[in-house]
Amino acid sequence: MPETSTASSSPAETVASSPLAGGWFAAQLRLIRQRSSQIVNIGMLIAGLALGQGSIFLVQTALMAAGRYDLLAEFGTHYSFAILGIIVVDAGANITLARAVAGMRAESRPQAAVWQLFCDTSAIRLLTALLIGVAGATYIVAFSPDGFSTWYLSLAFPGLLLWAVNGVGLLDGLRLSGISGITGAAAYIINAAGLMVAMYGPHENAGAILGGAFSIGYLLTVVAQWAALARRGWHPRFHRLTRAGLMRAIKDGAALAFQIVPGQIVMRVQLVLSAGYLGAEMTALFVYAKQILSAANQILGFVLRVEFPSLVERLSVATKPSLAAMFGAQKMTLLSALMFSLGVTAVAGIAAVVTDAGLHRAAIVIASFAPTIITMAMVLMMWQGMAALGAYVAAARALAIGAAAGVLASYLLVSLLGVFAFVAAEAVVNLTTLYVGYRYLRR
Repeated sequence: MPETSTASSSPAETVASSPLAGGWFAAQLRLIRQRSSQIVNIGMLIAGLALGQGSIFLVQTALMAAGRYDLLAEFGTHYSFAILGIIVVDAGANITLARAVAGMRAESRPQAAVWQLFCDTSAIRLLTALLIGVAGATYIVAFSPDGFSTWYLSLAFPGLLLWAVNGVGLLDGLRLSGISGITGAAAYIINAAGLMVAMYGPHENAGAILGGAFSIGYLLTVVAQWAALARRGWHPRFHRLTRAGLMRAIKDGAALAFQIVPGQIVMRVQLVLSAGYLGAEMTALFVYAKQILSAANQILGFVLRVEFPSLVERLSVATKPSLAAMFGAQKMTLLSALMFSLGVTAVAGIAAVVTDAGLHRAAIVIASFAPTIITMAMVLMMWQGMAALGAYVAAARALAIGAAAGVLASYLLVSLLGVFAFVAAEAVVNLTTLYVGYRYLRR
């Protein structure tokens, strides 16, 4: 019988040449590329944090060492409320726009729908900024605050207007969150430079210096974002505003704002309580300690942002999304939170031993807050999972209830526990939020 082949194929060659194997290798290559892109983005976000907020932290450390508690407390309080304004103006547009861009890419839809959403959303953001400006002007006229507050509020307002057209959501949806992190560092660096100038200049000029630095910083950030988008072929396209689009932007923005703002309000209430009950020095220590914890939480947020497009895709095909499924899809965030909590505790413990005076007390406060990094990470993971499902209202309800519980705990415990009341309140906020979110997902 004549042979039909000179040699039989080996099992390995047969597997490698099969369509199933080809599909498996292609899937693995896509996964490797995706993971590599995520790692690069996380690295860039962390680099932006180190450059930006790291510079503010260094100047704050210099103020702490110099005993300038008055300037540190004033800057911390005003800057904290200015950042709250930035968050309110954006109103979760980084999520809605990123979700729209990720969906467009997954379904091969044209860019026009994204630009329509961007225009409608930006109109609402601009209106929000104007309302905040009116509230600030009313505060200046009605309450006649000191010169620092008057100048800071007046000169920081343009920064809020500029943020109404930021491109963070577009960059995140294009899997370029690392670029938004690097460009965002400019705002922090300029604020740090302004704080250093204010440190050595006349105190009566500090408000004007720091308010102006805030607006200049966000001007540079927004310009850099749009330059990065233009390099990717995303040039602004203006569309006529639509009633349906504006109502959708208001609805989604309000729901997302109520997810983000309650937790931010807790921090501001704690600042007011600290200033009223504990004095300027302890308030300065609290601001300094929270800067460290905020940096850790922001890095966790970076990890979540990088994974958000993939999370949207994964949960969109899930038959029954649950809290366990959300946590299982974001294990890297939970592991990072555990490492940060242990690391912050260790570093703060060492600092408490080798330093004295203000830095010693700040290290003790930092160490006490470190365990809350884990519970905050769990809240962030649940929040992002619910955002990926489009359950904005349910997530907002959970966060609002948690924030209300935290404010109440802060008020009831501050006279008893001092600054450590805010540690207990942080745990109350996170655990309450998780419980309410868990109950919703079970239903």
